[in-house]
Amino acid sequence: MPVRADPGPRRARVRLELTLGPGAERCPDEQFLRAEIARRMSFDPFDAEAPLAMAASIAQEQGELIASMYLRDRGGRLRWTDGYRTRGDCKTLVSMVALSIAVQLDDPGERPPPQAAPAPQEEPATPAEAPCSPERPCAGQPALPPSEAPPARRPGKAAPARVLRSVQAPPSSSAGQAAAERFRWSVGAGATMALGLTPGVAVGPTLAVTGRWPAWSVALEARGLSSLSTNVDSVRVTASALTGNAALCLHRHFLFACGVGEFGVLRAVPEVPITPESLLGLRAGIGARAGVTWPLSESLSGYGYSEAVQRLVDWSLLRRGDIAESERATWSAPALGVAFGMGLQLNL
Repeated sequence: MPVRADPGPRRARVRLELTLGPGAERCPDEQFLRAEIARRMSFDPFDAEAPLAMAASIAQEQGELIASMYLRDRGGRLRWTDGYRTRGDCKTLVSMVALSIAVQLDDPGERPPPQAAPAPQEEPATPAEAPCSPERPCAGQPALPPSEAPPARRPGKAAPARVLRSVQAPPSSSAGQAAAERFRWSVGAGATMALGLTPGVAVGPTLAVTGRWPAWSVALEARGLSSLSTNVDSVRVTASALTGNAALCLHRHFLFACGVGEFGVLRAVPEVPITPESLLGLRAGIGARAGVTWPLSESLSGYGYSEAVQRLVDWSLLRRGDIAESERATWSAPALGVAFGMGLQLNL
């Protein structure tokens, strides 16, 4: 029998794609993953024309970061899968993903050394006449991609085939889903309590429409607030306000911080005459907001926040004691108003 020199272990080359889903936008990108994989290997495994495709995805679910990896051949058949989950740092999670992929593609430590190769070569050469199967592929079969995974480390090569139906659809559509998640709309409804906007405490509903990017959002809000009847300079006054807000927010995990602009109209209804000019006034200001969101389901989340707004346009209630006496302010809006809100948000 002729003796052939051991050509050495075959090296798998793959096309790599990393998808960062909702909640994982601040994880290291694909360039970081490529560098981590190459640093752990003895060769460069990436080739845009390779028949094998390695897809990795990271997303946040129920407060955990979940990483999934899938290796497929050109025909879309699943050859290998693995995954991790953590509540810790995403950079560490990506490093774990890189290590798992590197070991799958190139693990020379588990292959026999070149001088010991002739002895193991005899075993696959003996049953050359045996029929090929997914568990025992033929030695020269070109259709089987070189997964390079040691049989002892991944027992049961038929296992990926058994779960092919349950996991094939998500990886094939993950890129499209991630692109759609880059920008999304949401609508919200809640309640707001404001201090300093009207005499006394004002409460009422808030409606919002939000455009959301991975880390930023822009929201337009409408508030209808009504003050509890209160006495102002011994006059019983009921005040209400209709305001519109614009908020530009930065999101970090469950927290967010915003810059807020406010513009609105305020109306006061007294039980005794107050100068007509004081019954309707404008309100404008700028401020800041900080809050928290918490997921309730895949499409529904709750939120709560507090904000402070600096007044830019003055508004006050004026009263005239008698004909000879000039008007005097009975109530003026404070320079700084605060508001607290909470509600629900539906992701479209």
